Amino acid sequence: MRIAICDDESEIRTQLRKTLLACNVLPDNASIDEFANGSSLVQHHKQHPFDIIFLDIQMPDITGLEAGKEIKAADWNSIVIFLTSHTQYMSMSFRIEPLDFLTKPIDEIKIGDVLRRALEKYRREHYLIEVKWRDSITSLDVRNVVYIKSEGREVEIITNKSNEQYKKTAKLDTYEKCLAHYGFFRCHQRYLINMGFIKSIENSIIHTRAGYDVPMSVRKKKECLGAYGDFRTRYLVGI
Repeated sequence: MRIAICDDESEIRTQLRKTLLACNVLPDNASIDEFANGSSLVQHHKQHPFDIIFLDIQMPDITGLEAGKEIKAADWNSIVIFLTSHTQYMSMSFRIEPLDFLTKPIDEIKIGDVLRRALEKYRREHYLIEVKWRDSITSLDVRNVVYIKSEGREVEIITNKSNEQYKKTAKLDTYEKCLAHYGFFRCHQRYLINMGFIKSIENSIIHTRAGYDVPMSVRKKKECLGAYGDFRTRYLVGI
């Protein structure tokens, strides 16, 4: 788990780091990185996305609201918690869908509550697909799945990892139901696309950021474009 603290005041970053560690609820693999400005945070996030981000709204280079939009565009699953001294900014951030606001000076009890809720959200959204194929069992993070293709009585699961493709005896209908909450859409009778990977849609082809092209059926086009439009409005604001 990767956690980021972004605030131009070093005292705030230090205090928040100490408080997060003192809560004794972080998993053993958790790491905490600190950033003094939004530009640096966004740059690092695009290369290696953070799972939970504590983000100051008022900063000198780009505001936390601007950084938040770019963060969500890079990885819409990232959990953002704003830090602010002014509550009027709350209404301006609703499209970024922050988990919560922490007002300064920071309340340590409130931090503990917000951190626990962030961890619960993280665990709930890091859904794993278990793939049993012949003599092997593999667990895949649903966020890494680009699309799922139906092949007769089997499904083929394609991820954004190089050369990682898996097969499983299952129906695509089953995945359509359980993955709808995670941004997946049935764009074709045989294909289920993760809308978080869509780069562009051209005629009857969906181009993905992972380099794969996925077909879109004519009868599904209007519904697919509508679903993707809603997805962009909710998660990919400002790109």
